[in-house]
Amino acid sequence: MRHFFAFFLCFLLQSVPIEAKRVFYDKEGVDMSQFFIWKNSRYVIQYHHTINSKIVIPEGCEIMFKGGGLSGNIEFLNTKLSGDVNLKGSSIKGSVINKQLDASWFCAMDGETDDAAIINEMIEVCGSIFFPKGRYRLESSYNPEGKVPVGYGSSIKAHIGIRRNGTHLVGEPGTVFVTQQPLGTICIFSQPNQIKNSVSNIVIKNIEFEVHNDGENFHEFMHTIKTIGVNGLLIEGCFFNDFWGDAICLSHYGDTPATGERTRNANVKISNNSIVGGEHHNNRNGISIVNGKNILIKRNVIKETTRKDMPGGIDVEPNNSSYTIDNIQIIGNEIEGCEGTAGGICINANGKNGPAHHIIIKDNTIKRCRAGLSFVVKSVAASNDYVIIGNYIDAETIPYQFIGDGQSRNWTFKRNVFERPCKQEIPGNITVSNLVLKNNKKKD
Repeated sequence: MRHFFAFFLCFLLQSVPIEAKRVFYDKEGVDMSQFFIWKNSRYVIQYHHTINSKIVIPEGCEIMFKGGGLSGNIEFLNTKLSGDVNLKGSSIKGSVINKQLDASWFCAMDGETDDAAIINEMIEVCGSIFFPKGRYRLESSYNPEGKVPVGYGSSIKAHIGIRRNGTHLVGEPGTVFVTQQPLGTICIFSQPNQIKNSVSNIVIKNIEFEVHNDGENFHEFMHTIKTIGVNGLLIEGCFFNDFWGDAICLSHYGDTPATGERTRNANVKISNNSIVGGEHHNNRNGISIVNGKNILIKRNVIKETTRKDMPGGIDVEPNNSSYTIDNIQIIGNEIEGCEGTAGGICINANGKNGPAHHIIIKDNTIKRCRAGLSFVVKSVAASNDYVIIGNYIDAETIPYQFIGDGQSRNWTFKRNVFERPCKQEIPGNITVSNLVLKNNKKKD
């Protein structure tokens, strides 16, 4: 009998879940610094609490919101957030186990309160953020912990900084980032000389950027989205309105042949975005690629952009031989009303031996621009292997222009429609077939 009871007691002990979480319910007015004490516990928040000093949530806990909220300085340690989460008015750090955060848990979303700081904190805590419909005002700027030699100062001049792998910023229809400051909106950046370890797997999707360019001052380098070394980026379904410098710029750290290439943008897709420069045309380019490999720019609408002394709609422009420009595909875009010197699409090997190789320009429609296609080639080796195919350029636009003392190498023009004849010749190794001119005669 004694052995039976011992066996039964052992069975009961094994039946009790050793890892069961303690559950603690808050009370109105409770001191939160004395409430969050136990690790691996569940804390139920039924009332709203303003925290006057920093609290650290013990490791492995769950905070379940049931009608209450927290406002204060909070650090998470692998915390799970659940229920009707309300952390508005908080500053946060640490880490959560949630795969995604909902911006409505933290942000004011009223178009008046500055949400920039908490968005930056959310990125550091989780990385994947869903933005419900609302107006997110951005006023404060992001500064990385270390000095980053961007060439224009010692810090990133943007409202939101992304340096964490796997950061996804995804909005629903009606999500608007609003700013009136002449800053960049989002900067994605890696440390110099870390090309193999560039920040990766970044998504920016379905967000409207309302910048409020004043039409008078010009800020050439204040880009809405700027990348300095990213490997794997999707920008899709966004709307850029009245931006300052470029709507999107795949940029650099001011590299030179002496410094070498310190960062590289690679494996980037920019698709199905709407880019509108505004009535003043007080911006630089719609999309710029100063440094990039394996870049796809597809089915974007770019309208009414660019000052008359800037390039134009899509500008591919390596500044010197330290940059990589390779395998760039510009496909199915609609470009209209770009007033810049280069017009619709420009491939500009800006410095001697500035590389720009393996370029496909296909099925684009270009209207009301100073030029449709512009090529700046300053050396024989700068621009190899171009395919220009199936593009339409209207009668108000010079079809193409070639600038520089270099020559093309292995270029093909095929099945393009130019409503306006162009007398300029492109020097070098070029093949032209099925070119339809305004008078319906084909040039073979």
